[in-house]
Amino acid sequence: MSTPAVISRARCHNHPTREAAARCVSCGSMYCSECVTLVDHRMICASCQKGTPSTPTKKKRDWFILNTAAQLVVGLFILWFTVYITGRFLISIPDDMHSGAVWEKFRP
Repeated sequence: MSTPAVISRARCHNHPTREAAARCVSCGSMYCSECVTLVDHRMICASCQKGTPSTPTKKKRDWFILNTAAQLVVGLFILWFTVYITGRFLISIPDDMHSGAVWEKFRP
């Protein structure tokens, strides 16, 4: 069965004679429009709303964005540092090594 058909036949948990309008996201029970309240863009029944804190908490997404940005900065720094150290090492190699004079010493 499709969801609209199930909702149209569902009855309010508190008022069995009324048609259900929404499902509480916390407990999952069906309620009429008078028994549910919109809290933080979620439909919640009165009994579940009593258990929720009245002050809104910070979203996890804020920390996710901050954490991702910090990881990006640290990753770019590590990449830059690796390229920098590699470049410094290559610059420190004597010029004789590039011309092949050093290898001439080791030929039989």
